[in-house]
Amino acid sequence: MKKSYLPFLMILSILISACSTEDNMPENNDQSLLKSYKLSKDANGRYSIDVDLVEGAYSETYKDETTNTNNIYAYQGDDNNSRKSVNSKELTLDNNRIEVDVFENDIQKNSIWVEDENIKMGKGQISPNFLQSYSLEYLGEGEYVLDFEVRDGISVAFEYNVEENIYEVHLKEGSSNGKEFTKLYSKSPSLPLRIDFVNYILINSQARSSEALEYAMTRVPRTGSDGNF
Repeated sequence: MKKSYLPFLMILSILISACSTEDNMPENNDQSLLKSYKLSKDANGRYSIDVDLVEGAYSETYKDETTNTNNIYAYQGDDNNSRKSVNSKELTLDNNRIEVDVFENDIQKNSIWVEDENIKMGKGQISPNFLQSYSLEYLGEGEYVLDFEVRDGISVAFEYNVEENIYEVHLKEGSSNGKEFTKLYSKSPSLPLRIDFVNYILINSQARSSEALEYAMTRVPRTGSDGNF
């Protein structure tokens, strides 16, 4: 009596086909669609947002005029009618504030914001334009990097205000310790990220001694993230 190998061969074929299909399956849909996004201010005072997407994703962006919020949506798939990334999209301050909310497949993932204004000088004051340019970039996994450049003759110091949970960058006329700086911040899942540039503006430049000098302190700009989604 002959043995039939047909059922065995059929089962083997199904198993091979299943393995092949599994190998060609797309990556986990839970993977973040955004590699990073960055809110920047250039030397001319213009703000912009840059978004870097993973391969196979596309983005759409619009401004909610009722809340003055810039919304960025990232989607899985290929849409030839949509831009693949938001490259140097210019943003404008509304009531001295810019807010960007980030969504992936319509689910809010994060937010990043800045508060800024033009510092007015009084008579005899030294120019308070200590900061030339800066950016705050989200790298994922709660990691943010702050890059900034100051003008010549500015001293830079980093401090942490424990009581108010604010990372402070102190800028003051004095002995320069560099012009370009990079600082990495790790955001706590339970707390917002706050970063303030603290400017010390001389208000009595005619003082005869350094001990008699007086400064006005301003917190401009302020930036951070409320993301805890």
